[in-house]
Amino acid sequence: MYSIVKLLDCIIVVFVFFVSVNVCNAQWDVLPDRMWEDEVHAPFKWGVSSGDPLPNGVIIWTRFDGGDETTIVNINWEVATDSTFINVVNSGESGTGNYRDWTVKVDVANLNPYTDYYYRFLDSAGNSSAVGRTKTAPNVNTDVEELKFAIASCSSIYSGYFNAYKKISERNDLDLMIHLGDYIYDFVDSDEQVRIPEPFPKEPVTKEEFWQRHRYYLLDPDLRAARQMHPWMALWDNHDINKDNEEVLIGSLEAFFDYLPIRRPDENNVKQIYRSLKYGKLADLCLVDIELLRNQEEIPGTGEQSLLSEIQSSWLRETIENSTAQWRIIGNQKLFAQWFVEHITVPIPFGDGQVADPGAWDGYPTERNRLLDFIRDNSIDNNIVVSGDIHLSIASDLVKNPIDQNEYNPSTGDGSIAVEFVPPSITRGNVDELLGIEVEPEDLQGLVNISNQGNPHHKFLEFSQHGYGVLTLNRESAIAQYQFVPKNEVSNEEESYTELICYTGENKWSQSSTNVVDIKLDSSIEMIVHPNPIRERGMVSIKGTIEKEIAVFVVGINGELHIENLYTGKINKNQELTFEVNMENLLSGTYLICVKSKEG
Repeated sequence: MYSIVKLLDCIIVVFVFFVSVNVCNAQWDVLPDRMWEDEVHAPFKWGVSSGDPLPNGVIIWTRFDGGDETTIVNINWEVATDSTFINVVNSGESGTGNYRDWTVKVDVANLNPYTDYYYRFLDSAGNSSAVGRTKTAPNVNTDVEELKFAIASCSSIYSGYFNAYKKISERNDLDLMIHLGDYIYDFVDSDEQVRIPEPFPKEPVTKEEFWQRHRYYLLDPDLRAARQMHPWMALWDNHDINKDNEEVLIGSLEAFFDYLPIRRPDENNVKQIYRSLKYGKLADLCLVDIELLRNQEEIPGTGEQSLLSEIQSSWLRETIENSTAQWRIIGNQKLFAQWFVEHITVPIPFGDGQVADPGAWDGYPTERNRLLDFIRDNSIDNNIVVSGDIHLSIASDLVKNPIDQNEYNPSTGDGSIAVEFVPPSITRGNVDELLGIEVEPEDLQGLVNISNQGNPHHKFLEFSQHGYGVLTLNRESAIAQYQFVPKNEVSNEEESYTELICYTGENKWSQSSTNVVDIKLDSSIEMIVHPNPIRERGMVSIKGTIEKEIAVFVVGINGELHIENLYTGKINKNQELTFEVNMENLLSGTYLICVKSKEG
């Protein structure tokens, strides 16, 4: 049995060759490389997605491409336990129109806890969307052996290719995808123009322009795949919204809720996005908004500005205190730990000379200390802050004053109150991009060493890689894994890098015994399928760049339905193998044509 990790790798490669010829879009004269609509599933060209799972429900989403300004269109939806929709467990109809840019968003209820489901949308003509896969959360009182969350942020579509989203979509071991902000970008960075359409994008101001930016992002097949294959929980950050004035702000917020498969915590307040999800007895997840609510009021009795606002701060403390889960995951947009830079004498392209980012929690030390004091004084163990925005990879012990050795011992980690995990950006520039020059790895490592001299609580720091993170939870430990993925060209490579572990009750990071693992999937095989998708009969062409043993086979998308292998044997360097595929005798469903070698 082959896992869906391998299968999705194959289907995404296939789709490159089928739809890359369709490069026309109403807003753009010329699209950059690897951007197209999903014409196979028209009029649902923008894919499907799901999010904010509960034990008995989940949000499902799509966009219908049709209608006029006055038309209301009813779209049917189905949720099933199998990808062939033989066992449909819930279905219904939802209206959409120009007022919400033809997006469809359904809060599906009456589902079973901790169960994989498949879903799709259909129009009145019988056209079907792509089939999405989602998963509900466990019941609050259920023991769960393990949870695994992907964590991502800062995905500028102009700064590189979404290879990281592709790798996320291929994983078959995730319970949830958490995006911590800057899901879309309002501007093109002048130093990171990797994929730029024509005409040159302008910064969105109106709700209609933010809708357009979200549609543009969904022309990327790798983002569509990541949304299709896993439920999401998402936050906005400064590039997702526009705070020029109240009208512009409201429009950008509404567009975010229209296009992301997430629940509005308060239907009467579009400005609230902070919320929580429960995952059985193992984890409670809290997403905190420090972008929209900062500097709205003072912290009582201090005269200092609040980063959270009093209402959100009270909500967070109450949620943490009332949690009975083994782990609490607190997601927010910006770095929580201190990052001192005053001791760094070499020029660095960030910070104010004292801290690396005064716009993060370092600019609000009273707010940070208030939360850490609350956790420590109430003896609440096992809290993990996950953060985005900074475009670097950092893991830290969290303590009020990491320089004070009476308070924190950097050798043992004693004194740490909680831990923080910051994965790299999906594409947005790191230190080498900020410098605008090619920086040697040893020079960056030298900067890491200098930084660590003044930041003994930093347990991992990396300046140049991109990708995402994976947080694995069980009763005994939390494991943070960095997944590094190239972004300047289309790539199938992935490297699992430094792994850190926090044991239950210890509240500090330790190096995992399996510290560095190198995982690279095979990218030396090219596959072309015609037509794609194959309805009855078609042809498959396989070409290899080196000699190797391969297997070519067809498998159902849920791994349950198989036919015999098309080919098992050797492919020589630059040899091209061609096979005829007959799908006529298969049961109705979605199938993938796959190539497997020892390397991937």
